[in-house]
Amino acid sequence: MKIKSPKDFWSGLMFTASGLFFAIYAVAHYQMGTAVRMGPAYFPTMLGGLLAVLGVVILAQSLAFVGDEGKLHLPFNIIDIAIAVAIYVAAGYMAKFAGISPDWVILGATAVICVLTVIYRPAARGLILISAGCVAYGYLMKPGGLVGATAALVYIGALGGHEFKWKEVTILYVILMLFSWLVFVKGLSLPFPIWPAYFG
Repeated sequence: MKIKSPKDFWSGLMFTASGLFFAIYAVAHYQMGTAVRMGPAYFPTMLGGLLAVLGVVILAQSLAFVGDEGKLHLPFNIIDIAIAVAIYVAAGYMAKFAGISPDWVILGATAVICVLTVIYRPAARGLILISAGCVAYGYLMKPGGLVGATAALVYIGALGGHEFKWKEVTILYVILMLFSWLVFVKGLSLPFPIWPAYFG
């Protein structure tokens, strides 16, 4: 079967693989719970499932409809991916010998990859910085609370855009923070820390 829209094909494949990975990992390692009393696996499983379904729809469209995008040009190559993996592996080994928390090592390695991307692969800046914002959100939730993790997600992700305006990004951050607090903390009573750990 011919791929008629390479961009949609690879996007759909990435969404499907990511969604399935997170859903399966959550079910295998955490308790599911119910819709009324959600366990730690409930939210990532539902979100991963929705992401996988979205990926399958995009993947099907790439095979069903003729696209005019032509050949897909990636802003990075296999060597760039190998360098990124090597940075994470080296950081992991250094953390073992130095006794540093793996969370901080992953954040540090992600920051190094972001800097290298901005310098050497500016065309991939958006992809890398938005992904880095998601990584920072996940690893900063416990030490930084919902306030710090959401700030990292919004500001780092916004740096991946074509223009960065402090006022607009700050308004977006405040709205997202209030929405997250109302829905997840007040509405669903999820035990998310609100403030950074050093605030008590």
